[in-house]
Amino acid sequence: IIMDDAAIVSTFRGLSAITFLLNFICAIVFMSKGGYLGVIISFYTIAISLFVLVSIIQQPQSLVDKMNTHAEFVFTYKGRLIVDFFLCLFLFGMGGFGVAMGVITLVLILGIRVLAGSFPGAFEQLFRQEGASAENFDSPYGDVTGTSGFSPQPADL
Repeated sequence: IIMDDAAIVSTFRGLSAITFLLNFICAIVFMSKGGYLGVIISFYTIAISLFVLVSIIQQPQSLVDKMNTHAEFVFTYKGRLIVDFFLCLFLFGMGGFGVAMGVITLVLILGIRVLAGSFPGAFEQLFRQEGASAENFDSPYGDVTGTSGFSPQPADL
């Protein structure tokens, strides 16, 4: 079966959305078992799962716009990998269902990385490049793109 980039992107987005919905359900099931730490861990898991789910489905637009401004890292592969890793740490503490979802989540994000080698166009549609919005970054040190013309001079001794 030959797939184009659009089909691969929609497949991985669909799989990711299902995975994070199942992570959300796993957290609710774990929370229902009670216990203070279980409730706290479940709230973190729910928040992270919803956060990533919004970045995957790009809805609601008002929340996506806020995330673009304040949490752009979740739209990059490296940022998403870190978020997924921490989510998996919480999931691994939630019994059998949590361990299964943690493994599925890790396999999914690592599978997307393997996808990058075979279908770089699809990978670029799924994730932004690191620092892709540097033009929107207001640095106190001036232009962060390296075009400021500043070059360090040797110190006079």
